[in-house]
Amino acid sequence: MATISDVSIINWNTAEAKPVASGLERTICSQGLCGSKTLTVHQRTVLEGRQFDVQAGADYHLVYVIEAPKEGLINFKGKSQAAEEGAGVLLAPGESARFGASGSKLELLHMVTPKPPAAFEEGLPGRPGYFFNRKTLRPLSDASGGRVRRFCAESTVRLLDGTRLTPTNAIQAGEMRYHEGGSSPYHRHVGTSANPDGASHCYITFKGRGVVQVGDTTQELQPGTLVYFPPGVPHRLRAHGGPLDYFEIQAWRSFKTDVLSEEPLGLKWYYDPVTPGAARVEWDQS
Repeated sequence: MATISDVSIINWNTAEAKPVASGLERTICSQGLCGSKTLTVHQRTVLEGRQFDVQAGADYHLVYVIEAPKEGLINFKGKSQAAEEGAGVLLAPGESARFGASGSKLELLHMVTPKPPAAFEEGLPGRPGYFFNRKTLRPLSDASGGRVRRFCAESTVRLLDGTRLTPTNAIQAGEMRYHEGGSSPYHRHVGTSANPDGASHCYITFKGRGVVQVGDTTQELQPGTLVYFPPGVPHRLRAHGGPLDYFEIQAWRSFKTDVLSEEPLGLKWYYDPVTPGAARVEWDQS
């Protein structure tokens, strides 16, 4: 039976902080640290008056603002946007962006995944990248009402005009909020014929506390903790002592989910109604 020792747990508060031109860089997930083959995660502190320049090169980069006591600026595609909590950019290969800290430091989450083989994309065009913030992302609530998520990268989520949020299966990622008592089903993610090794999958906690369960073992998580789940390892996450905010990532987005608990609600999610009283529409994850 799998136990908590089968996952990697890394706290960025105690991880080595490498001085870089923009401020501080902490690597909290990589093949060497977690066994992740298709995902590297950095937590970056951009110090006041400095800037972080990201060049996507041949990879996809997702940069998300965890904390911004005073708004900075995100420069992308010739436009300046507010670097506020919950904002960020998805960069396709060849694109670039700049995050500037003006008035206070910026705390960033920086995720990198290689461009997937064509078999993963299922005909998706793959470009271009885009800016996002909480106002531009479409919230989904689970069937129990205990969880809310806002994807910033997910190829099956449809925006209000019917277009896909992300024209690539390179990465699935977004912010999650568990209300007090909120919990995922006990589940596992496994590979597909296109991706037999399975996706690189992790949670990164920001605010509040949670408890992760693997088998009969559990571990309490404090803010600033990354949990990496190797493919096939079953797990469950619960909010503990109040709401829990965290970020969830799968790269590449080619995996299957098995629900192992007997909860009737399973993994059903619904788009939040646009107008009060409107019927909920289920998110088609196929």
